[in-house]
Amino acid sequence: MEERHEIAGRYVVRLGRRDDAAAAAALWIRSAEEHTAYDPVYSTSPEAEKIMRRFLADLSSSSHSCLFVAEIPDGSGDAGEIVGFLSGEIREGSPAFSPKTWAAVEDIYVTHEHRSRGIGRTLVDACSEWARDKGADGVSLQVAAGNERARKFYETLDFREVSVYEVREF
Repeated sequence: MEERHEIAGRYVVRLGRRDDAAAAAALWIRSAEEHTAYDPVYSTSPEAEKIMRRFLADLSSSSHSCLFVAEIPDGSGDAGEIVGFLSGEIREGSPAFSPKTWAAVEDIYVTHEHRSRGIGRTLVDACSEWARDKGADGVSLQVAAGNERARKFYETLDFREVSVYEVREF
């Protein structure tokens, strides 16, 4: 798998490292805030950023999980500003169906000011390449029902709706 994917000479998508977890967790919080507008079920706990920082750090060091980050390089070779991320893991499909292994995207987010520049597509492509290298049959994800922009975006990447996730709260 290629380690770095450059986008128009301005952005780099690369495998995330443990020290990228704090920046990715801060972006996750921004994503959760957006998702809360779609449905209050996405409201976060007071410790959410700390929990996500630990979770994303662990993902970056596991062979069955992935963390990809999109950054604007600072030119000095040091890590630049992280403006997007994708996290996921390899999952086996139900044993009751034909055997399939999926790279399940847990989260993907690109900051508003950097959207529509190919970053999301490159994050998904990097995950897809990682998944192929792991022997997965494809990539799966869930998207908020009210997030029309994301749903249209995934459709352009040839994702198709397979099931609908429903919630009944008490």
